[in-house]
Amino acid sequence: MRPILCLLLCAPLLTACSNQDSGVGVFSSDPMLGCYATHARKPAEFRIEQQQGRYLVSFNRDEQWQRDPTALQVSTRADIARFFKDDADQIDKALVHPNGGFGIFHFNAGATLKGKAKDSDYMALVLIGAGPVFKVRCP
Repeated sequence: MRPILCLLLCAPLLTACSNQDSGVGVFSSDPMLGCYATHARKPAEFRIEQQQGRYLVSFNRDEQWQRDPTALQVSTRADIARFFKDDADQIDKALVHPNGGFGIFHFNAGATLKGKAKDSDYMALVLIGAGPVFKVRCP
């Protein structure tokens, strides 16, 4: 599946923030934790949190946060290569839902992957599309 195809319809699904282990809105050195949107000036559409060592995703649907109860898995290099066949070495870290349908990828510095936004180091895959996402302020 091409990464660009997956984000086209994911806008209503996306939003991420707050680390439950360290308190809401507390800075984390983990690049995956936080709130995300499909445009840098949009409100948060999904958020990635860590609770008891597990990564969890919540989606903002109709102004209500809905957490997926299934923890995201940290991807191996082989897993990343399935999504980015020729560009896996440009991905720093990836979190993917074990049943498919969602993944978030953090690029290495200087990544030049096709479809990467110049001003974002992230890409998300959702059931119906893929594309750049931007870290935004958490509500």
